[in-house]
Amino acid sequence: MISVEKIRQIESKAKEIGISEDIMMENAGANAARIVNKKVGLKNKKVLIFCGTGNNGGDGLVFARHALIYGAEVLIFFVKNPSLLRSESARKNYAILNSLKCLKKPIKFYIGKIPNISADILVDALIGTGLKNIIKEDYAEVIKKFNKMKGFKVSIDCPSGIDSDTGKVMGISVKPDLTVTFYEKKKGMNKKNSGTITVAHIGFPKIE
Repeated sequence: MISVEKIRQIESKAKEIGISEDIMMENAGANAARIVNKKVGLKNKKVLIFCGTGNNGGDGLVFARHALIYGAEVLIFFVKNPSLLRSESARKNYAILNSLKCLKKPIKFYIGKIPNISADILVDALIGTGLKNIIKEDYAEVIKKFNKMKGFKVSIDCPSGIDSDTGKVMGISVKPDLTVTFYEKKKGMNKKNSGTITVAHIGFPKIE
C-alpha cells in the first residue's frame, strides 16, 4: 500500500524521466475503461461520468473516450464549467471529446445541474486522492445523488470523499462497487469504503 505523498513523489520522478502528465492520464483512463469493460461490458451500455475540475476529472474524460471505443453511449456531468478544469492535460482531453461531433451517438454534456436520467454504469471522477478537508456543499450534493442512483458504480483511483491515507470519510463519500486505482493500492482504501479494488498501471514499472 502507498501514501498520497509517496505516489506524488513517484509521479514527479516519472515526469523527470519523460513520462508526462498526458501519458499518465491517458493510461489511467484507458486502463480504467478496459477493466470496467472486462468486468461488466461497455458495449451498448449507457455510461454517465461525473467529472470534477482536477486530474481525476481528466482521467474520467479519457475513460469517456475509451468507453466510446468499446461501444458505450457516453454522457458527462461536470460539477463546474469545464473552462475551470485546472490541468492542461484535462483541458486537452475535454477539447478532444468536444470535437467528436461526427459520432453516430455524440457525447452529451451536462454542467452544474445533475441530469434526471438513468444509466447502466456510473463513473466517479470527481475528486480522487489527496482530499484532506470536508467535502464542499456542491460536491456533497453530487455525491449524494450519485449514491442514490441505480447502476454499476465505479470510482477512478479513489472513491471521492475518502481520505485515501486514512480511509476517513470527509463528510460524505461515493460508495462504489469497483475502484480502479493506479500504481499501487492507497493506504486508506478497503473493501468497505471502495468496493472491489483493482490496481492498474499508468505507464511505467515500479520505481523508487
